[in-house]
Amino acid sequence: MRFDFFRPGRDPEPTGWEDFRRSRELTAIWSYDVIRASFDRSWARPLLCVIRDGERIIGAVGALRLGRRPLVLDVRLPAHSNGPTWCLPDGADGRAILRGFERAAKAEFGWRLAGVVYRMVTEPALPLVARGGAVVRSSPGTTQMPVRWAATDGWLATLSRSRRSDLRRQIRRIEQDGTLRVVEGSGRGDLDPVELAELHERHAARVTARTVSQSRIIASFDRRLPLPAAYFAELTRRDDVWIVSYHEGERLLAFAIVYDHPVTPAYGPWAALTAEEGGRKDLYFDSYARIVAHATAGRAERLFAGRGLIDVKRSLGFEYLPMRLVAVPRWAIR
Repeated sequence: MRFDFFRPGRDPEPTGWEDFRRSRELTAIWSYDVIRASFDRSWARPLLCVIRDGERIIGAVGALRLGRRPLVLDVRLPAHSNGPTWCLPDGADGRAILRGFERAAKAEFGWRLAGVVYRMVTEPALPLVARGGAVVRSSPGTTQMPVRWAATDGWLATLSRSRRSDLRRQIRRIEQDGTLRVVEGSGRGDLDPVELAELHERHAARVTARTVSQSRIIASFDRRLPLPAAYFAELTRRDDVWIVSYHEGERLLAFAIVYDHPVTPAYGPWAALTAEEGGRKDLYFDSYARIVAHATAGRAERLFAGRGLIDVKRSLGFEYLPMRLVAVPRWAIR
């Protein structure tokens, strides 16, 4: 078994990577072009470790390189928030595979490597990375919802009376707003990547400020990754990325991105203007109705909705999945 490290900011795509990604039904987040685009003008320096058996790719670990001397491998990929960013060989000893990844990283980066941080580790995956010497901490969990209906009416019927009534009123208000234009679909060449990136950056700054006010510790360990215009340019051209956008005339008010998957699509970046900036109320909730409709139309089995606003998402039928952060110092890599 061999562990090969690739820096998407400078290295060509690994031979066989796209075939592997498609065979394992990994979302667009794992596309080498998408990972490479996240590097553009960003402090985030992505890394892809490809695991091979001979020349055949059998697994991968996606990470960021933080710092230089010392250097920490931060196991996560931009815009991913629903679980750890590793894809292990079917039927393999995952604990042994990840230990092999750590030893390979130690050999690759030498004395510069201070350790490895695994983020968004779900409870079932915790035994794969926790061990003596590692630091294990709670981190914001994610949300997911089984999709059991053929249409959104089935979903609405499962919600509380007050939430159901509010949603129907919000959806109706948006449908009847003659000044509002809503566009859904993939391959969205009509959207401006620069405008998407700027709106997302403003929205992320507000969320970060709110997180810092609530907990400086969480904010320092869970820094949000910037998503540059090149990243959105890559997403908008793809047929496995679905976007709903809200416009007033030519002005973009809000957008939501879904990383499509035949079984488990994921609600990704959301951004919107505030009311003070000329935005509209109710767009966030309307986006959920549209995304649930998209998931049911695609016969998905489960819909992920990421972290944050947990109480709101619970009211929309999502379940909370706790996650952990596991920091493995260099000396504990064996």
